[in-house]
Amino acid sequence: MDARTATSEEGRDAELDTSGERVVRVIAVGNRMHIAAKETECRTELERIVGLAAPHIASDGPTLVVLGELLGLPAALAGPRGLLARHARSSRTALTLLALAHARRILAYRLRWPGISLARALLLALTDALYRPFLETLSEQARRHGVFLVATTLAPRVRRSTDPRAIRRWGSPGASAVYLPEGPDVYNAALVFGPDGALLGRVNKVNLTHNERETLDLTPGRLAEVRVISTAAGRLGVAISLDAFTPDYLRHLDAQAAEIVVQNDANDAPWAGPGSASDWQPQEWLDSVLGALQPPYRSLRYNVCAMQTGNFFDLVFDGQSSITARASTGHGEWASTGRPYEPSRGFIGVDDYVPTATSGPLLGEFLACAPWVEEDPGIAEPRLTLDQRRRWLAAIARELRPGGARVNQYRESVVSADVMVMAEPAAKS
Repeated sequence: MDARTATSEEGRDAELDTSGERVVRVIAVGNRMHIAAKETECRTELERIVGLAAPHIASDGPTLVVLGELLGLPAALAGPRGLLARHARSSRTALTLLALAHARRILAYRLRWPGISLARALLLALTDALYRPFLETLSEQARRHGVFLVATTLAPRVRRSTDPRAIRRWGSPGASAVYLPEGPDVYNAALVFGPDGALLGRVNKVNLTHNERETLDLTPGRLAEVRVISTAAGRLGVAISLDAFTPDYLRHLDAQAAEIVVQNDANDAPWAGPGSASDWQPQEWLDSVLGALQPPYRSLRYNVCAMQTGNFFDLVFDGQSSITARASTGHGEWASTGRPYEPSRGFIGVDDYVPTATSGPLLGEFLACAPWVEEDPGIAEPRLTLDQRRRWLAAIARELRPGGARVNQYRESVVSADVMVMAEPAAKS
């Protein structure tokens, strides 16, 4: 069955063949970030990350592997130009040192596209480093393991060149090709690969965080350009991190009859602590992993969220990868209530399926959830109050930060589940 990209007209107007469903294995890999000194090390690390999923891959049906957000970012620091930046103490210092090392390339892009910021020019100068090893390695890994694979990197719209002069000026020594920016915009981009290694589609993140806008000067993607990708592993709706929290974005996926919300994520704050819109980050994350699967979204069935972890200079990335399902009985019939919350199966420091912005329950359930660094103390000591549990967990989170007693001792995780997706949609005759 050929994979194809659905248009918005194909979405809700398509007639689903409900005579059959198929089982798909979904896997979320939450790797710990690693800064490599060479491009070959970056490639080896990507191979290792995909390899974490290998024992969970289905032998008798399609498998979807979801990796974290910003997976290609460490490659920006590889090579001789990244030497000083790799030893920086803060992310801002690292960016400054990278900019000095790439000064000639930055100047060329600022002359080509006057008015772009220094941060934007630096990312354009790093186009090949951020895109080529990422694309080539993950394409080969998808083919090698025979899986559908989704991961993100920072990239403009690109064109491939084999011109030796372009490779010498913009590429890596010894490479047979170089990827060059087609314009001045740079995106947080998810690439979707098929089991044959083919690039099935690209989705640019629409809703950007403060750091993505102000520090990296990324360009928001256009919602109208976001397309659901129809595959043997289901109709995939990619929602990179904040996109999965945004009702307008989810309605757009639902209108195209997406079944699986693919949530590549890298939460840049301590997991056990306040979020951007609430006093507890894991509670806030329910707004995406379960909030994306509520009754108003008729088609959205599952959320697969891969959370990258680790300290990146002074930045903290932490979270729990998860696979969630909407509360249903059979073929899309909504149950009157969701499954009771079970602390041993869900996020730490959370007692209820409750959204942070509104009242009322969140319907749905966890099919799988990665353990955090420590187990929620409420499991062993049910008499502890929620506040006591959260204070204890927050103290652990502080120890994981740079300078802490357990610095960077985050867990890597792999979670998997078998889910049911509808048979391939057929257009009305």
